[in-house]
Amino acid sequence: MNKKKVVVFGLGKVFETFIKLFDYSKAEIIALSDNNREVLIKKGGTKAIDPEKIVNLQFDYLVITCKFYDAISEQFKGYGIKEEYIVNFYNVYRHLIIENGEVFSEILRDRIPLARKYENEFESIRLIEENTMFLSAKIFINLIKDKKLISLEEAEFKGYSQFGEDGIIQWLIHNVQIEQKIFIEFGAGDYFESNTRFLLMNNNWSGFVMDSSSENMECLKHWRDYWKYDLKTKSAFITKNNINKLITDAGYTGDIGILSIDLDGVDYWVLNAIDCVSPRILICEYNNIFGEEKMVSIPYDENFDRTKSHYSWLYWGASLAAFSHWASNNNYYYMGSNSAGHNAFFVRKDCISVDKIPQNANKFVECKYSESRGKNGELTYKRGREALECIKQMRVFDLEMNCEDTIENIYEI
Repeated sequence: MNKKKVVVFGLGKVFETFIKLFDYSKAEIIALSDNNREVLIKKGGTKAIDPEKIVNLQFDYLVITCKFYDAISEQFKGYGIKEEYIVNFYNVYRHLIIENGEVFSEILRDRIPLARKYENEFESIRLIEENTMFLSAKIFINLIKDKKLISLEEAEFKGYSQFGEDGIIQWLIHNVQIEQKIFIEFGAGDYFESNTRFLLMNNNWSGFVMDSSSENMECLKHWRDYWKYDLKTKSAFITKNNINKLITDAGYTGDIGILSIDLDGVDYWVLNAIDCVSPRILICEYNNIFGEEKMVSIPYDENFDRTKSHYSWLYWGASLAAFSHWASNNNYYYMGSNSAGHNAFFVRKDCISVDKIPQNANKFVECKYSESRGKNGELTYKRGREALECIKQMRVFDLEMNCEDTIENIYEI
């Protein structure tokens, strides 16, 4: 039997699990790659290859073993590699299911075989790691929950959130008067990495999660611990016209604990349309490249898709100032953002005393990450003004002037 030839991209923690589960009797790893040159040299050894050179190899599958699958797959499609050759192992990593002593995965069942001798050990390690994480988090929470913060960054820790949102939320729920321990989060992907999953598991809150991908919501329903929690799910493409019905149809109205919005699109307009619930804590993802002063949002488009609106993927959402303006008009305090500079936190004024507001709440944080892409889908790592110049011909709605204009005119580029 001829062995399948495999190229692996991503040499971090997920890669280590992949190697443990990989069946060398049926497949051969011919090359290893990573965008981080230092990691590639250190771990790739004689099989190391630069990402852009993979297209020149003869292989059956390119296996991506890192969490940014969408971005990385677009990068390789930009190099000319067809999508049918790209395999998402990270999705397997997140949703490994143990049935009759075997690791089961529809994604790789007929493609890259997994070795079967590590499944019990892997499951035991996963449980130990998760329990250790929760224990460490509880110790940290007890240390910071009553602390007067200079900035929300002091409370940060990451369990299931993308950055440090888990810790910030824990500090907030200990300092905000909350009666209904209910959250709503939309734009949550498959919920593996989200703002409210740690809250669900650690604090046993009830919640409602929505995402436009039916596949993501189906994955969530197959989560091994789904039965343990009061969690509702819904697959829906959210607009300002359907958001209230989606929420009320799920049984939620009035006062709730947390609302988290991450649509990478018309977030401001959807938030502005919500009147069926009143969250005590509001979390909004904002577009950092719009800066700290201009109150702007992309114009409302019911069918907006960030990946199609501009090749750079930089044209989406609203500025922090736009969300802060909304908050001020709707009786919310701005509490600050995370240190990554992309999630803003607001608290309803009747639920917290003003002395709880962090001293540096209004300090604008430049984002550290960069997701910008070139015309071929490759990552270009543009930030700040350089990123804004990339989309200067696109139009945004200026909330202060109450009109649309180009980014070039509003920012005087």
